[in-house]
Amino acid sequence: MPQGETIAHEGMVLRAPGDGTADIEIITADACSGCHAKSVCSAGKSDTRVITVRSSAALSPGDRVTVIMQLSQGFRALAIGYIIPFIVLIAVFVITSVAGTGELVSAMLSFAALGLYYLAIWLLREKIGEKFEFKIKV
Repeated sequence: MPQGETIAHEGMVLRAPGDGTADIEIITADACSGCHAKSVCSAGKSDTRVITVRSSAALSPGDRVTVIMQLSQGFRALAIGYIIPFIVLIAVFVITSVAGTGELVSAMLSFAALGLYYLAIWLLREKIGEKFEFKIKV
């Protein structure tokens, strides 16, 4: 995959408080129709999303903008939200099963580990959010 590929969504500025950020409502129905990952992307399951984007542009509520994100960041989000949790679930189940615990205990420990994973993601959400950079094209 070529470096620099991007994911672009059309949106509308909902709020621009003047502090270098803007709340953008993303309209996903048209933007996602041709995307090969729409079946696994949570953005494809709803018609609108509101995201906060850092921008130095002079924006006003109602402005139409294009929000751009690097494709690699989309794959990172996919890994954090779906792939790593699946690996955690299976790994804990296999390890505990091999260790001799029963299937029910292994399953419960697997779900507990999954809960801890998502708790860690929630606690680190701000730090993780810094890794994702959306850009606005007016």
